[in-house]
Amino acid sequence: MLSRNDSIILGQQVDVAKALDLLAMFKEAGKERIDIRTILDEAAPKIKDYPALVAKMEQLSLTHAICSISEFAAWMKVSRQTVYNWRDCGYLVYSGSKVNLPETLDLWLSLPWLGSK
Repeated sequence: MLSRNDSIILGQQVDVAKALDLLAMFKEAGKERIDIRTILDEAAPKIKDYPALVAKMEQLSLTHAICSISEFAAWMKVSRQTVYNWRDCGYLVYSGSKVNLPETLDLWLSLPWLGSK
């Protein structure tokens, strides 16, 4: 049985063009296998200013467990559209209709490719 975190990780999306380019590069180099982390590291959408946002979320999660999307956007100093984009990428964990800050932080920390490149 998959855990909630496993399901979130398996639901991650990648840029198809970037993934195809990466797979073609591996094939041309004679590689028969590629690990999923490499694909995610190269082709998954990144979070701009990831280290600073993680630091903010660490502080917020000490005093708040859940919040609305509007509160989350204001606290993180990003637009609501950015938060909706993160939601669409599977980068937020919800408790009902609210963003679960500690679990979202845990997710971000478990997805090291979010801040790379």
